[in-house]
Amino acid sequence: MTQQAERDQLFRARVRSVDAVIAAGMAIERLALGHGLSPLESIRFRFAVEELCSERLSHAFAPNEQAEALIFLEQRAGEFVVVIEDAGSPIEAIDAAAGAKGWLAQLLSRGFADRLHASFEGREGNRCEIAKLLGKSFRSQLQESAIGGTATRSEVEADAGSSESPGAASTLSIRFRDMSPEDAHAVATCFYRTYGFTAPVADEVIYHPERCAAMVQSGLHLGTVAILADGRIVGHIAVTREHPDDPVGISGFLVVDPELRGHGIADGLSDRKRERGQRAGMVGMLGMAVTVHTASQKTSLREGGHEVGVLLAAQEDRVVMRGIAADARHERHAVVPFFTLLGPDTRRQAFPPEIYREIVDQIYGVARLAREIRGPERFNLDDLPENSSLNVSVLESARFARIRAVRYGRDFLREILHVTADLHRHHVNVIRLEMPLSDPLTAHFGRATEELGFSFASVFPAMQPGDLLCVQSLDRIEVDPAVIHIASDHGARILAEVLASRNRVLLSTTARTLEGARVALDVGMQKL
Repeated sequence: MTQQAERDQLFRARVRSVDAVIAAGMAIERLALGHGLSPLESIRFRFAVEELCSERLSHAFAPNEQAEALIFLEQRAGEFVVVIEDAGSPIEAIDAAAGAKGWLAQLLSRGFADRLHASFEGREGNRCEIAKLLGKSFRSQLQESAIGGTATRSEVEADAGSSESPGAASTLSIRFRDMSPEDAHAVATCFYRTYGFTAPVADEVIYHPERCAAMVQSGLHLGTVAILADGRIVGHIAVTREHPDDPVGISGFLVVDPELRGHGIADGLSDRKRERGQRAGMVGMLGMAVTVHTASQKTSLREGGHEVGVLLAAQEDRVVMRGIAADARHERHAVVPFFTLLGPDTRRQAFPPEIYREIVDQIYGVARLAREIRGPERFNLDDLPENSSLNVSVLESARFARIRAVRYGRDFLREILHVTADLHRHHVNVIRLEMPLSDPLTAHFGRATEELGFSFASVFPAMQPGDLLCVQSLDRIEVDPAVIHIASDHGARILAEVLASRNRVLLSTTARTLEGARVALDVGMQKL
């Protein structure tokens, strides 16, 4: 399915004044009402769109310039997305992340919108996307008699490979098949019976059955379900992707009905992930295994996966839905990304920072990826464009943000410092920065980001932009290495490098400063 097929453009307008923005907002509100949003949700979404677009018209253009923006309203897989494009001054990272004086962070946290993505795309100008989920949430459809489970992801994944009742799987008539759009509500019910409203990431997908069904229909959610003879769905796993042509899928969304643990359902679902990804033409599959136990890591190793990093504080056992038990305790644990090679991959060059070179080389070797590790090359900072191109995505409900470097500019270190400080100030506690390993400048800027508070986390191979070096910035989070359990020697070596990098950040007297990052960049250049 093409990207155009998964997107239905409902509205398009060129605006040059705040009055025109308000008129466009009225049309967006009316269309949102007609597509299932409640009157309150439609008004709030309109307000968020008007605020974002007015901000751009008012501040992105010089007094002698004609302020102008294009507004598109698109219906995608289970969500309403407004795209705002303009050719004004580059989006400031501090505004893209949380908005002027934090107003956009407040709108996200209060449910006016569900997702924000912003980027400066060079000659193509600026692009902001603000999205709202469509359809009724699963919670609103529950009967009062429904009883939710209290399991954690760790408990469910620990079931893989266990056998409370040896041979029980053969006594049950369990069938596995591809998930269909019509299964979305039954899958949500299975999640609720298992997790209640604490299911990891279910708030954004599973507990919005209409969106989940649309993602299945469009090929973005490749689910596999376990079914009893009476047709009841008792298990689910999926490989997901952001776009239908993504070469690497993300595996997850594992659930097993609590009454049927120990019957081999988790293993049966996991065994089918590889074939599911291969049928979809994927080069590889990236899965996240918990570290509170090693069972899910051993399952990933058995499936042919290999550790490519350790993401500290990346998983919350208790991801509470917006508006429900907001004061509930959140516990964050490390997760281990596993990469499974599914098909032929091209040979690539990689330019990791010198300080990460050895561990990156080991990750490539164990994962059986053909890579030529190159050293840093000399460059002149003044030869770079003035502005960097950054994609910033904020997932407020999980207190997580991702920054992806598309192109380096002279302002790269300053922009990363600003966006990170602003996000952390608004309680986005976990930020991952992804940099292209195919770009020789990553060898320089990747090392300098340690002085901005980022430590080594992972390599994400063969993604849509190519291999990515991932570093992480944590705020107000304690990391206890004693509770991070690793299943293999290779994984333990990666964890040692991750913790060593974090310790360098914590012990540095210049960390989280622009001056420290610039000195690190200069020192690296002087060594060449």
